[in-house]
Amino acid sequence: MSKICFVTCPAGLEKLLHTELVDLGCTKVRTRASGVECAAELPSLYRICLWSRVANRVLFPLTAARVADEKNYYQALREFAWEEHIKPGATIAVDFFSAQSCITHTRYGAQLTKDAIVDRLREVTGERPSVDREQPDLRINVYLFKNRARVSVDLAGHSLHQRGYRAKGVTAPLRENLAAAILLSAGWKKMAERGQPLCDPMCGSGTFLVEAAMIAGDIAPGLMAEHFGFMGWSGHDQDVWSALREEARQRRDDGRNRIPGIAGFDSDPRACQAARQNVGIAGLADAIKIEQVDFFAATDMLLEKPGLVVVNPPYGERLDVADNEAVFYTRFGKAAKRRAAGCTIALFTASGNPIHRTGFARKSILACSNGGIDCQLYLTEIPTLSIASATPENMQEPVPGAEQFGNRLRKNMRQLKGWAKSAGVSNYRIYDADLPDFSFAVDLYHADRTLVSMQEYKAPAQIDPTIAHQRLQAAARVVAEVTGCATEDLAVKRRAQQRSGEQYQRLQKREQFEPVEESGCRLLVNIHDYLDTGLFIDHRKIRTWFGQQSSGKRFLNLYCYTATASVHAIEGGADSSVSVDLSKRYLEWAQRNFDLNNISGPQHQLVAADGREWVERYPASRQPLFDIIFLDPPTFSNSARMEGDWDVQRDHESMINDCMAILGKDGVLVFSTNFRRFRLAEGLAKKYRVQDRSQWSLQRDFARNRRIHQCWFLYHQ
Repeated sequence: MSKICFVTCPAGLEKLLHTELVDLGCTKVRTRASGVECAAELPSLYRICLWSRVANRVLFPLTAARVADEKNYYQALREFAWEEHIKPGATIAVDFFSAQSCITHTRYGAQLTKDAIVDRLREVTGERPSVDREQPDLRINVYLFKNRARVSVDLAGHSLHQRGYRAKGVTAPLRENLAAAILLSAGWKKMAERGQPLCDPMCGSGTFLVEAAMIAGDIAPGLMAEHFGFMGWSGHDQDVWSALREEARQRRDDGRNRIPGIAGFDSDPRACQAARQNVGIAGLADAIKIEQVDFFAATDMLLEKPGLVVVNPPYGERLDVADNEAVFYTRFGKAAKRRAAGCTIALFTASGNPIHRTGFARKSILACSNGGIDCQLYLTEIPTLSIASATPENMQEPVPGAEQFGNRLRKNMRQLKGWAKSAGVSNYRIYDADLPDFSFAVDLYHADRTLVSMQEYKAPAQIDPTIAHQRLQAAARVVAEVTGCATEDLAVKRRAQQRSGEQYQRLQKREQFEPVEESGCRLLVNIHDYLDTGLFIDHRKIRTWFGQQSSGKRFLNLYCYTATASVHAIEGGADSSVSVDLSKRYLEWAQRNFDLNNISGPQHQLVAADGREWVERYPASRQPLFDIIFLDPPTFSNSARMEGDWDVQRDHESMINDCMAILGKDGVLVFSTNFRRFRLAEGLAKKYRVQDRSQWSLQRDFARNRRIHQCWFLYHQ
């Protein structure tokens, strides 16, 4: 019969533990502070002790009581049938925790608990147990909160982070369960299943390395432990436990061959020695490579193919680097981009550290404490090797299809060059996944020199990451050769479907804004720092149309991004304009575009607001109304600064209706979206005159990708 138990873990790791407990067969799993409550039978409780990589302790409830004072507490515990749980002659230990209760001193509470147990057993059995704080036969856990006592058996008997392989560490090593939680949060389990490697370039005593190998090799983290708290408990079932241990041994033996390449480096020879000793005790010396290497001084790649680089660099009081943290993270970012290109980096460090100095586009995926220091786990993907590394000398062998890709690129360049010159187009797309194996989009920008943005459409999961990595290297080299751009002026990025709110994460921090020309306007692009460059070239014809049609008009640009459409409208003679966006970064970029074109004055406003909320608040009675409205919303957004979320398919009809309410009777609403499965609401055609201008809005360089966006012009009936 299952009982409601409580499994503890470090604060911040509760969700990971919740997932583990469900996988281990527990039911009624509910996340609590610093732990998870669950219903489990004895086999599942044993599995938690044996297999949980995140848990600290497993508390099996014995009794609970409300207490009024110390005497009442002692009496309640003395009346409990301890003889059913503690064997004659067994040793015990008591862990006592109290808050907002009549007993405030934990040591006194533990002594009172021990006295009640001893007195009960001496009365019933004639024997009294002795105390063993280090490894008792039974460890009792008491949690007294608001005078309600919960008394449990600690089935683990010790903190489960103590796997048994640590011989000695270096300064402030990570606890084993925290290291495992970092790896699980970073997606290591799935990466290992795909055969991707792992490296820790500052490995210290090797905790990440051992935990990574155990996850990849399906090795139970409790398999090395010689003692658990349930072994001296009267409720222990040795047959069940023996069967589970044998199953774990079999899984370990079967899984060892599946461990991919795992390597650890450190500049400190003492750390390397400690790591080798721990790895040896864990029985994983043949699966983990450890070398004394300075991460900053070496030039070779950390991994032979894309994988996970996990690192817990010095921070806070752990090592004396406080005065040089900014320099450290700047150096780390540069070294990582050079030595870990194409890899995912899991960076675990103190919350206040200046990791923005790395220049990484990063996302915090875990917040917890390490040694009393608030820490964050940041995840980032380092762009694939720049063309500086994709040279013939560094290519092991020719990549199939690279020559064909080069021929197609040259053909496209020849065909588009004449059109671009005659059409007055300076910035255009020269390649868009023309060949299935080379799935990239390549955009050309002409500033005072040639700039190239090369975006890789993420390869399907079934494609070997090594092959995809080699193709991208080869393609980058070919693009540089064909376009003639300098190495530093080619940006290689990956375009993949993003989770909500991640559409425009920072990739680097070069802050290189270059002016390009478009139909008489000067606009700033940044090819390196973000996935998008600041100029959507597929909207080129729409922007040009605004410049031609806006003379004397009132122009509204919703979700304006960097306000390039507004610049065209203003340069075309718009009397006034309002450009609305929620992003401070985009509005600062927009202001730079305004300054570059000498646009100033109160008649041209940049407004920090959500487009939908701004339109809803704008009074339709205000005169004059807008003559031209450009509505190009995101596909999805759930910014914390918005009220609710935005879904273009769900919300576009109401948004268009609100826009039409503030559009003059002879005005036009230009609505655009890049959501490929988008369908315009049928009800709009009944209320307004609707023209599908999708094909009109795209020029020759998007002939192969006509669905890059859809566009409609809407007029009042």
